[in-house]
Amino acid sequence: MNGAMGTHRLSTAVVPHEKWSLKNLFYPQFDSPTNEKKYILSYLKKIFPSSHRILVTILISHALINSIKIFLFDSLTKQSKVLHLSLLAISICLNILSLILINRLRIHILSNIISFICLCPLAILSCLYPAECHIFLLIVLIYTLANFSLLLSILLSVLITLIITFLTLDIKMRLILLIVSNIIGIYLNRSLDITMRSAYNQLCKNANVRGSLLTEHTLISKMIDSLMPRKYATVIMQDFDVFRERVQNVNTPHPADDELKMATFRPLHIERMENVSILFADIVGFTHMSSNKSAAQLVSLLSDLYGRFDDLCVQMSCEKIATLGDCYYCVSGCPEPREDHARSCVLMGLAMINAIEEFDEDNNEQVDMRVGVHSGSVNCGIVGTRKFKFDIFSNDVTLANKMESTGKPGYVHITEATYQLLKRDEFQFESGSPYDLPSNVSIATYFIGKRHLSHRITQKPPQMTLATAAAVAVASGVPLSVPLNESNNIPNTSETVMVTSPLLEEVVQARRATISEEEPPKDLGMIKTVETVNETTFENEEKELVMSFNILTLTYKDKRLEESFSAHIGPHSLLIVEVILSILSLLLIYIYFFKHKLIQTSIAMGVIIGIKLILTLILIRFHRPLLNWWILRHFIASFYLLSPLILILIQLFDYDLTSPVFFLFISTYLTLGASLSHLIKTLIAIVSIAIYLSLMFFKDKNSVSTNFDAVDISICILISLIVLYGISRQLEVGRRFQYHVVHKSAEQRVEIEKERERADWLLRNILPEHVIEPLRLHHGSYSRNHPCVGVLFASLINFHVMYEEQYEGGKFYARILNEFYGDIEELFLDPRFSKIEKIKTIGSTFMAASGLQTDVNDQNPLDSVCDLFEFALAFQATMERFNEALLNFAFELRMGLNFGPVTAGVIGTTKLFYDIWGDTVNVASRMDSTGERGRIQVPESVAVALKDRYKFELRGEIDVKGKSRMTTYFLIPNKKL
Repeated sequence: MNGAMGTHRLSTAVVPHEKWSLKNLFYPQFDSPTNEKKYILSYLKKIFPSSHRILVTILISHALINSIKIFLFDSLTKQSKVLHLSLLAISICLNILSLILINRLRIHILSNIISFICLCPLAILSCLYPAECHIFLLIVLIYTLANFSLLLSILLSVLITLIITFLTLDIKMRLILLIVSNIIGIYLNRSLDITMRSAYNQLCKNANVRGSLLTEHTLISKMIDSLMPRKYATVIMQDFDVFRERVQNVNTPHPADDELKMATFRPLHIERMENVSILFADIVGFTHMSSNKSAAQLVSLLSDLYGRFDDLCVQMSCEKIATLGDCYYCVSGCPEPREDHARSCVLMGLAMINAIEEFDEDNNEQVDMRVGVHSGSVNCGIVGTRKFKFDIFSNDVTLANKMESTGKPGYVHITEATYQLLKRDEFQFESGSPYDLPSNVSIATYFIGKRHLSHRITQKPPQMTLATAAAVAVASGVPLSVPLNESNNIPNTSETVMVTSPLLEEVVQARRATISEEEPPKDLGMIKTVETVNETTFENEEKELVMSFNILTLTYKDKRLEESFSAHIGPHSLLIVEVILSILSLLLIYIYFFKHKLIQTSIAMGVIIGIKLILTLILIRFHRPLLNWWILRHFIASFYLLSPLILILIQLFDYDLTSPVFFLFISTYLTLGASLSHLIKTLIAIVSIAIYLSLMFFKDKNSVSTNFDAVDISICILISLIVLYGISRQLEVGRRFQYHVVHKSAEQRVEIEKERERADWLLRNILPEHVIEPLRLHHGSYSRNHPCVGVLFASLINFHVMYEEQYEGGKFYARILNEFYGDIEELFLDPRFSKIEKIKTIGSTFMAASGLQTDVNDQNPLDSVCDLFEFALAFQATMERFNEALLNFAFELRMGLNFGPVTAGVIGTTKLFYDIWGDTVNVASRMDSTGERGRIQVPESVAVALKDRYKFELRGEIDVKGKSRMTTYFLIPNKKL
C-alpha cells in the first residue's frame, strides 16, 4: 500500500536484509560515487589501520616464534641462522614502524606499499625455504589482511606460486595445494572487501534514513503548526496510538476489558488560561462594499485585508484563532502566557484600524473597523479527533464578542478588566456605556480612539491566485452566489488551478527521498537534508559499534541483538558459494593424495562428497527451517569444515605428505564458514590439532622420529592457528559491523514508518484523503468545482445552557463536547459514510459534506446526498444514545441540509486549509440557523428532488438572511420510500 503522498511502504519487521550476488562478489558497487569516495577516505582512516594491526600482530608473532625456535632448537649453520634471524628482525622492525605510519596515510597506494614492505621478509623466507609452511601463510595474508585489491592480490600470489613451484620441482603436487590456497584466498578477499563496503554503504544509507527521519519530524512540526500551537505537539502525537487503537476496536465484538477501554474518555487537550485578552474585530461597511463587487473582486479584496491582519498578528505577538464571516478574532497570552497581553491586544486593535485606512487608500474603498477587547480567562485547546483545530471558548470570549458588536467604528471597545491592565499615560480613554451581563451585573466600558500615524504600518500583500483568495473568503463566510467558473479562472471539474504550497512541496520532496530497501532513490543527491553524510556520523556509528560488543568474544552486549545475530543465517547465495568452495577444495586435496592409499582415500572421498551433495540439495530446498536450528546449523558447518581432516588422517603415516595439507587446512580452509563464530572455528582447529598430533605422536612413531620434526610441526601449527584466529576474527568483525548497521537501519525504517504514519494521520486531519494524491500530482495545488454536493450543518442549540465555568473552569463541559464529537466522528468509520467528509466545527456546530469524492460519471449524484441524509439520521441516533449517559441533561439538536454546486479547494502556504464554498453552503447554514429543535430542515429544491426517496413535511415560508423568504421542509424520520 502506498502512503498518503505516494510513499512506498517500508518493512516493519526489524530483520536485516542483505544483498549478495555473484556479480557483487567481484564487482562491489556503492549507491553513489560520493559514498565510494567517502569509503576510500574512511578506509585509510579506520579500516586499513584496524586490519593492518592484526597483520602486524601475526607477522611479529611469526617472527618471534621462529626466532625462539632458531635459538633453542634449530641446528642450522651459522650463516643460515644469521640470514634467517636478520630477515625476522627486519620483519619485526618494519612492522613496528608501519604502526607509526598507518594513521597518517591519506593516499591508497601508500597503504599498499606499506603492506607489501611488511610482507617482504616473509616472502623472502618462503622463497628460501619453499618446503616450509611460510608459503601458505603468505598467500592467505596477501588476500586478506594486507588489504590489497583483488587484482593486485592475484598478481602477487600467482607470482609467488610460480616461483615456489619452480623452486620445488621435485614436489610437483605442492602446486595443487597452492591452487587451493589461492582459490580460498580470492573468496576471502572478496568476502572481507564486500562485507566492509556493504557495511559502509549501509552506513551511508543509515545517514540518509536519518535525514529522511529528520525531514519527517520537520514536516510533522509544520503540520502541527497548521493545526495548533507548538506546545500541544507532543501530547497530540502521543494520542496517535490511542486513536489508532480505538479505531481498530470500533464496530468489532469487544471482550469485557476492551469494552472498559472503549468506555474510557478520549484524550482531551483543553487548558484553562487565566490571564489572557481576546480581540474581536468586525468590518464596518462590508455589506456596502460587497454589494457592487463581483465574487472575484470581493475575494481579492478580502485576501488583501486579511493578509495585512495576519502580518500584524505576528508583529503584535497575538495568536490568530479564525475568521467568521467578516469578523476576525485573535488572542494574546494564550497559549503562551504574556504579562502585557492586554496591551498587545489593544495595540493589535489600533493597528487594525490603521491598516484598514491604508487598505481603503490602496483600493479606493470606504470601510472601517469595529474592535472589541476583553481580558479574562479562556479554555483553549483541541476538540474532536478529525479535522481538529486550535480554538478558544469561555464566557469571557463571548463578552469580548459583545464588546465588538456594541462598539463604534474607528475605536477599540474595552471592558473594565482590560482597562485595569493598561497604563493610563499610554492611551487616551473615553468612557463608554455600561454593559449588563446575563447575571444582571453591570460593568464599565471604555473606548480608545485610533492613532494618527505619519507612516504606513502595512503593505499591500502580493497578489494571490484567485483560488486562494476565494478560499480565504470561504473561511470568512462570504456568500459567493456568482458562479466562480464564468470569468474568474476557477476551473471546472476536470481542471486545476496552481495553488503553490511550500509545505506540500516539502512533503512531495521528502516522499521522493524515501529510502527503500529495494532500490535507492534516483534523485537522492538533489535533496541536501538526505545527502548530508559527514565524518562525525561515521565516527559515532563506529564508537557505538565498539561499545555494542565484547572486545574479547565479539558478542553483542544487547542479548536480543546477539540472539538475532546468532539466528541469522546469512545470504543464501553466500552459503552456496562456500559449499562449492568446500567441495572443490576437497577434490583438489583428493588429487594431491591420489597415489597414496588410493582405495581408502577414494572410498572416504566418495562418502564425504555424497553426503555433502545430499546435504547441499537439502539445504537448497529447506535451508530456512533447517538452518534456523543453531545446533543443526553448526553441526552441518562443522562437517563441511572437518571433511578434509578425514583424508589427512587416512594418510597420517607420511608426515612430509600430510603436514602441508594440515597447515593449509588450519590456516586457510577453516576460515570458511561465514555463519560460524571465530571462537568456534578456533575450537574446531584446536580439536583437529589435538587429534592430528595425538595420532602423529602415538600411532605411528616412525613419522616423527626426531625432536626437530616435533618442534617444527608444532610451531607451524601454532602460527597457522594464530593466522586462523586473526583472519576469522576480522571476518566476524566485518559481519557484525555489517549486521549492526543493517539492523540499526531496519530499526530506523520502523521509526520512519511510525513517523510517516503520524505525518499521514496529521495530513488527513488537515486534508481529505481524496485530495492528497491530486495535490502530489499537481505539485501542491487543488481546486475543483463539484456540481452536486450535499452540505450539512448540525448545532447543539442548548450547549450554552449546560456550559458554566464554576466547575473546573468549564473544562468538564469541554470534555463532554469532545466526547460527543468523538462519537459522531466514529460514524465516519462506517462503510456507509466513508465518502462523507467532516469540514469543520464552529463551537457547538458541526459541518459535513458528501459528494466531494464523487466524479460526475461515477454514479447518480443524488446517491451521495442520500448518504448524507442517512448520516444526519445516524447523527441524531448517536446524540440520543449519548444523552442516555448524561445526568439530568439532554442535548438538543438542530440540523440544516442542502445540496447543489460548490467549489472545493486547498489554500495555504505554510498552513494548509481545505474548505468548500458557494451559495449551497450558505443556504445549508441558514437551514440550520432557522430550523427547529430535533428537526432536519431543507429548502424546497431538496424536498422536490428527493420526494421519491424520503418523506418531507411542509413547514412553509420563512425569512432567510440574504434570501428574503424561502419555502422549507422538514425531513420525516423513518419514512424513507
